[in-house]
Amino acid sequence: MSKFLMKGDGGSKAELRRRMEVRKYFNRADKDGDGKLTKQEWHKVLNSSGVPTTMEEVDEFFKDLDRDFDERLSFGEFLGEESHIEKIFKNMDKNGDGFVTKAEFKDLCKNLTTDQ
Repeated sequence: MSKFLMKGDGGSKAELRRRMEVRKYFNRADKDGDGKLTKQEWHKVLNSSGVPTTMEEVDEFFKDLDRDFDERLSFGEFLGEESHIEKIFKNMDKNGDGFVTKAEFKDLCKNLTTDQ
C-alpha cells in the first residue's frame, strides 16, 4: 500500500477518492505532461508549497521509489506500488530472500505444460 494512501476509515471508496486526489496533484506537478515526475518538478513543487527541500533529499526520495531507474517517477512509482513483474517475482520467491532459487523455479515449473 502506498505511503500516500494509508487506509483509514471509509474503506475502498475513501481510498479511491484519496487516490484520485493524489493523482490530480501529481498531474499538476507533471509540468511537461509526460505522465512522470522529474526530480526538478518534484523539487519545485515541494519548495513552492512551503516544504524546504534540497536536491539531495529529492535524490534520496527518487532512489527509494524509481523502480525502472529512469530518474523519473510514474504515478505508480510515486505511490510506491509494485509493478506486475515485481509481484510475480515475489510470488516465485517463496522464502523472501530476494532470489529465485533453482528449487523455487522447479516448483513453479511443475505447473507448466511442455508447450509452455
